[in-house]
Amino acid sequence: MIARILTTLVVLFLAVYAFWIGALGGGHVLNPSGIAFLVLTAFVWFAWGTITAAFRSVMDESNIPIIRLGSAIIRGMRRLPQPQRKSSEEA
Repeated sequence: MIARILTTLVVLFLAVYAFWIGALGGGHVLNPSGIAFLVLTAFVWFAWGTITAAFRSVMDESNIPIIRLGSAIIRGMRRLPQPQRKSSEEA
């Protein structure tokens, strides 16, 4: 829960900062960066379970033991001899 709140606060700060810079920089208050960060803030808050499940899935998938893949790696490195073609002059 602490990670969810901290992540949401950081992205919300970036949204407020983008709106503030847009207003002070002579641009329009509703700049695209501020809106994008605001949408990202809502996504982080409401889809936190999906985000953590995706990270957990990627982390579990990256812990594949290399020993299982060793034979496949060696098999892929081996080159098979190319068959010799007969030229039309020899026929």
